[in-house]
Amino acid sequence: MIIIFLGLAFSHSSNSQTISFKHNNTVLHKNDFFSISITFSKDGKKEFNAYKSYQFPDIADMIKSHTYFYEKEGADKTYTITQWYEPIKIGVKNVPSISIPTKNKTFVNPAFTVTISSLVSDEPIEPPVESWIGKTKLQLEIPAIEWHISASTRDLYPMQPLHIKGYLLIPLDNTIPFTFIESQEQIDLIKKTIKNNNCLIQNRDLGNAFKRDTITKDNKEYLQLTVLDQFLFPQNAGDFIIPSTEWYVYAYKKGTHDEGIVRLPEKIVLKDKVISIHVKELPNVGAKKIIPVGMFYIKDYLDSKRIRNGQATYLTIVMETNTDPSSIGSFEFTSSDMELMGEEIVSLRILDGEQWRVRKELKYQINPLRSGEYNLSDAFRYIYFNPVKGQYDTIYPKSVLTVYGDRISESNAMLTNDAFYNRYTKQTNNTLFNSNQNDLFNYLANLIILIMLVVTAILVIKK
Repeated sequence: MIIIFLGLAFSHSSNSQTISFKHNNTVLHKNDFFSISITFSKDGKKEFNAYKSYQFPDIADMIKSHTYFYEKEGADKTYTITQWYEPIKIGVKNVPSISIPTKNKTFVNPAFTVTISSLVSDEPIEPPVESWIGKTKLQLEIPAIEWHISASTRDLYPMQPLHIKGYLLIPLDNTIPFTFIESQEQIDLIKKTIKNNNCLIQNRDLGNAFKRDTITKDNKEYLQLTVLDQFLFPQNAGDFIIPSTEWYVYAYKKGTHDEGIVRLPEKIVLKDKVISIHVKELPNVGAKKIIPVGMFYIKDYLDSKRIRNGQATYLTIVMETNTDPSSIGSFEFTSSDMELMGEEIVSLRILDGEQWRVRKELKYQINPLRSGEYNLSDAFRYIYFNPVKGQYDTIYPKSVLTVYGDRISESNAMLTNDAFYNRYTKQTNNTLFNSNQNDLFNYLANLIILIMLVVTAILVIKK
């Protein structure tokens, strides 16, 4: 076995005391161990003894192994604490900074990265085998960590959002070390376990980091780490379950000796219970079309509230709801006094926030067929199922359109969203050009052309 200390070393001095940091390498083989050392100068024995119980930083995808205490004798007397880590996954790993405060100064080892390659070494870097390790009695220390899956409701209608969260609860006063392991693989497995063929799924992106919150439960404070955040939308009535899920971490069998600390990782599995969900039947309406379920709110406005008979305008409706986007649909057109010339989905997006909210913007091109005042509530309606009332409901736009004058040419009813086109079409009318107008202008133009021809002929003859 070969122990290699390469890498970088950082040292600082404050008066006569020096604290230095060292790591063995920044590029390691798959089967190499990684180490970080803190070395105190000869007058730092007090700090050395105090830091024997120091918790070195957790490194993602690495398990803490042995901790060694060294006392170097002689004129250059020093005291060193070395923490070993065993990598469990290849890739680039972020090593957090380390701060050691003393009476006069705080010594800092800056954060850096370590790359674990996929190659295997014939002579891997490993912790030294010391005789005291085999004599050390080990005891498993289990942290009071909890795993939970929560559901926002147990009783709902089809296409209503069911908010599912998977999270860990860690007591803020926890002092027992543990290590997260294969977190992304566990998240993917939980998603696969929860997946149900009767449900549409919308996942919220938590990025590469867990969402952190502080909560109080049974008069005790916890750090809440949310690892899964998604919404399920049941499509049909009936009962289904969210199966029991689990999360695992590594705790440690720990033994303490005068010359170091032994930690052997042990997998700890945390489980949560099955959740039963009841999806209620919708009242029968006899229609085959899909009627959305949820709470709906709208705002509407006209591009022009007053137009001439024969012109067209746009009605914009902005809807906000808490149903699945695919089931929202559009408004039903019911008027015989105007033409619906076009319909456009301007935008459809999911809004940020703890609750599920969707905003959809629709645009309708309408052309009234007569003069008068139009309540657009008589022309458009939207039917949905209101889960609070437990019945079908209807919403209408509130805009009012005034149409005046005699009807102009049908060609002017067509609108476009092109600004250049609109600028010139608004200047047009249905008046035909009269050929008898501007006779004086035509006479003068012909006279000028005749004079130019005569002058040209004279110049040619002179040549």
